[in-house]
Amino acid sequence: MSQLEQRKKIKIFIDAGITSAKEISAKTGIPLKTIFRIKSILREGKSIIHKSISIRSVHANLSSKYTDAPSTSTVYRATRACGLNFKQPVMGPFITPLIAKNRVEWCKDHVNYCWENVFFTDECSIWLNRGSVGMWTKAKENPILKVQRHTPKLHVWGGISSMGTTILKIFTSNFVTKLYIDTLNECLIRTADVYYPEGWILQEDNSPIHKSKLSKVWKDSENILVLDWPAYSTGLNPIENIWGVLKQTLSKRSLNNLADLEVAIIYEWETFTPDFLKIFILSMPNRVSMCINSGGEEINY
Repeated sequence: MSQLEQRKKIKIFIDAGITSAKEISAKTGIPLKTIFRIKSILREGKSIIHKSISIRSVHANLSSKYTDAPSTSTVYRATRACGLNFKQPVMGPFITPLIAKNRVEWCKDHVNYCWENVFFTDECSIWLNRGSVGMWTKAKENPILKVQRHTPKLHVWGGISSMGTTILKIFTSNFVTKLYIDTLNECLIRTADVYYPEGWILQEDNSPIHKSKLSKVWKDSENILVLDWPAYSTGLNPIENIWGVLKQTLSKRSLNNLADLEVAIIYEWETFTPDFLKIFILSMPNRVSMCINSGGEEINY
């Protein structure tokens, strides 16, 4: 297993709520030292994928081997002429052949599915002032912005449909099963029953708290229809795009504390209109088609 595959596997387990290094090591065979290092990198919000080789390093490598090596600008022009651009890769889950096969089968079963009364739900974390910060300084000054070692953050749960958003749940504790049930009861049902009096469907991923016995029993008691969802399929979920829009908007703000961040999150969440949300809900047929055409690999929508 390559180093990159190890990093991706560790991240998959952590995203699924399995944070014990010993448990991850037992399931994957990855050394504990490696797991602790990757967990530290993720806590700091850094990428676990190394940058691709640069034009300058390509030129240096050529120069060390050939006396008539092309200049840096020549290498740059040649790569651009071939249609190549230097980009930071998008993070994606490690998808095994079996998972890819299951994803394709699921997508084929949902090619003509009606998504209008589906609530797409998810949780995410939002850090205080995680975006880029600029400062006005004199020409020769190098400003230093002092930040806390562990940046404060809030956890958020929400849902979207073609009719609008759910009530937003903001919390700082671990998202355990009891809190998840309370959230569905307080934030989803109260909204969904108003939007869809004749019935609606819940979409959720395969997180352990979603699939726990207690959670299933409660949803059955409330007669909640749950859409079966393929594993490792964040790219299929349109709410991921909404989280991206929310985080991008918040990154442009200068917020002093978590109270300010919470107010800003709620304000921006309430700006998402049904017309705006329909753009993403109506993209589901395209997402399904892209997944089928990719052979079940992760899609970047």
